[in-house]
Amino acid sequence: MKKTFFLKYQFFIITISIIFWCYLLGFNFISPTNSDWLHLGDMSQTQLGWKFFKDDIWRFPIGFNPNYGIYFDGSIVFSDSIPIFAIFFKSIKFFLPENFQYFSLWILTCIYLQLFFSFKIIFKITNNLSYSLVGSLFFCTATIFINRSGLHLSLMGQWILLSTFYIETTEYKNKLLYKILNLMMSITIHFYFTIIIILFYMFKAIYDFLQKPTRVGVILKEFSLISVSSILIMFLVGYFTINLDDGLGWGYGYYNYNLNSFFNPSGNNYVYNFNWSQFLPEQQYQNKEIEGFSYLGIIGILFLGLFFVNFFYKKYQIFYDNYKILTISLLFLILATSHNINLGDDNLLLIPINNLMYALLSSIRASGRLVWPVYYLIFIFGIIFIFKIFKDKYPTVIILILLFIQILDISSGLQNYRFGFQYINKNSQELKSKIWEGLSKDFEEIRMITPKNHSSIYNRLSKYLLNENFKKTDIAYLARVNRESIILKKYELINLFNQKNFEVFKKTIFISDNINIVRNLYYLYKNELYYYYKDNLWIISAVSIDKIYINESIEKLLDPYEINLAKTNTVNLTKGEISPIGMGWLQDIEKNNLVIDGYFASILLKIQGVKCHKNSKIIIKLDKYFKKYNELINLNLVINEGHKQKININNDFDNEVSLKFDCKVNEINKIDFIVDQPKSLFDLKKGLNRTKKSIILKSLVING
Repeated sequence: MKKTFFLKYQFFIITISIIFWCYLLGFNFISPTNSDWLHLGDMSQTQLGWKFFKDDIWRFPIGFNPNYGIYFDGSIVFSDSIPIFAIFFKSIKFFLPENFQYFSLWILTCIYLQLFFSFKIIFKITNNLSYSLVGSLFFCTATIFINRSGLHLSLMGQWILLSTFYIETTEYKNKLLYKILNLMMSITIHFYFTIIIILFYMFKAIYDFLQKPTRVGVILKEFSLISVSSILIMFLVGYFTINLDDGLGWGYGYYNYNLNSFFNPSGNNYVYNFNWSQFLPEQQYQNKEIEGFSYLGIIGILFLGLFFVNFFYKKYQIFYDNYKILTISLLFLILATSHNINLGDDNLLLIPINNLMYALLSSIRASGRLVWPVYYLIFIFGIIFIFKIFKDKYPTVIILILLFIQILDISSGLQNYRFGFQYINKNSQELKSKIWEGLSKDFEEIRMITPKNHSSIYNRLSKYLLNENFKKTDIAYLARVNRESIILKKYELINLFNQKNFEVFKKTIFISDNINIVRNLYYLYKNELYYYYKDNLWIISAVSIDKIYINESIEKLLDPYEINLAKTNTVNLTKGEISPIGMGWLQDIEKNNLVIDGYFASILLKIQGVKCHKNSKIIIKLDKYFKKYNELINLNLVINEGHKQKININNDFDNEVSLKFDCKVNEINKIDFIVDQPKSLFDLKKGLNRTKKSIILKSLVING
């Protein structure tokens, strides 16, 4: 009997899973050897993280992935590559095809487990097979579940929340063990699930303690075991490859839940913006509150109403009493909404919080995601409530009708996910030049001149990197990185370039989208390097790639910023594509200012006019960047690698420096700004930003 029962519901769940899998991906994208769809937004980092992890040796911790983001200190965790799948498939990589991806299998797994655990929850309470099977379909068509299939694949693992609820409905002797294993599983999927589960247990424990204070010993024992096991698995899969403060990120109060989110059908993926509902109009969000997207659908809104009806009248109990469910849900909603409380595009309240509290909450910066357990509790409750009301009046027929109405409502949203439409962006920028093809055969590394996590260059090259086989790259996108390492590497590269170091180009190509920085590189290395400008990107290497394009590209570098003293003597510091700035600057275009970024920055300009001679004068207006902090800044100005002047800048500095120099007519004049021991906000213990900003260059005037 049990075997027949098992086969019945498993046949249904597996069949629906495969049908819905094919609907979401199409027959082309379900293939594990097709990764063409994994290049949009955050999906590119998941596949690239896996690609570099698979091709690397085993390291410890086992999720450490240093070749993807060379000095980011990243792991498979921070590329959202689903560590449990990545580690498993790496262990059998010798049996896998070269272009293997497991994300289509992951989506199938998520659909199946979404159905499985929702079925188990409903059946545990109703003991009705057909009702439970139909009820489970609400969960595989949940808007918050489908939404993530077009944005963040790892976050489709929402079944782990359902498994948490299912454990709560059971009376296992070893229930704590199941809780721990479930939590450890969440750690190997995505840390937001871990946060939600821990918060769920915390809120439940607080409620239980308030009801029975004598349970404090049991609660402490459970949390001690959960904490130790969680930290251990986090260490093994690579959560601690970066510093703890690097795990904090800006965004709490920005990526939050809007108070209209349950009723707002405004949806999006990387290809479309659309309305999920056939019946309700789209409403406004603020900022990035799309992270809190949680449209319930017409029937979900009905279920929400039924909860309050039950709360005040019927008093049906699901797996907790109503007060407990309400308390847990309200606590999640408060955190999800954050201190920035919005209703549509109206800000109702912005609660000030101190830096320490903000730092603590920044670990859940995309707080809108914390609404997910509330969303699922609404559906669990609503489905069970309907069963109890119509228990003897064809409940399966009733829930089937409600499911039909729900799917009818959200069908306009589901159409945007049919057969992989959410992965086909016809407007994506493709690399057209053949010069890119096969570069990984001749170069081991592909890097940026100015390293940055999730740069515009990454957005351009992510799909290209998927199809090449470079061993290492810093053109990467990770959820968390070693901030200090990236900044220091950027400054180290500037120093190596100024030393005209060739070793840094060994088996490496550099990429830039900034002609002024490449022009600075050309000034230093001249024709000892090769420069190619294709698809609006610069490729720089120490060996020839394609001689056809060399002269064409160098001509662009021979056209430097030029100032004619007969017309003006004021240098425009932020003049569009051709400007005087070299390496080592941050631009403030609105104020027409430059900020020195690090230890070394350069200005390069060609001067024309009779006023350019040996006794010319440069007048530079400077200012401290961190004026409120009483830090002395030592600045060395070097003109044309000859004349030097040292300036001590404190809070009383008069902002103007005048220097004589030997002006070269129709040649490149170079001004170097060398800062001794610049400070960052982190150095000053005022923030997490490691960028060492010291001096603002406000103006530069040349007089005869």
